[in-house]
Amino acid sequence: MPHCTTQLAAISGAGECMTREFEECRPYTSIEQFRGEIGKYIAPEEVAALEKYLFVPVDPNQADATTMQQLPGVNADLAQQLSGNRPYASADAFLTALGKLVSPELVATVQTYLVGA
Repeated sequence: MPHCTTQLAAISGAGECMTREFEECRPYTSIEQFRGEIGKYIAPEEVAALEKYLFVPVDPNQADATTMQQLPGVNADLAQQLSGNRPYASADAFLTALGKLVSPELVATVQTYLVGA
């Protein structure tokens, strides 16, 4: 059993069907996709608790606002603003735009969350 499946199976209420679906749907392209798939098996509060352990790579030109908010320092308002400035020519162009809104430390951290960065 893969390492993350073993960890997921250790969560209270995570049965075989949920862990299988978790693996089959990876990689998730949005937080909403994760909520929809895993929400078939557990309550919304439990799904929300799992989100802090989930990483969905962010494509600045495709990510929905909810997914973009997983980026450190990005709240709903910033996600909306960043979405409104699309398209970005590159990940660097997105990071430059983000750098006008958040600290340099957060920009450096955000880079690890981006698709293809």
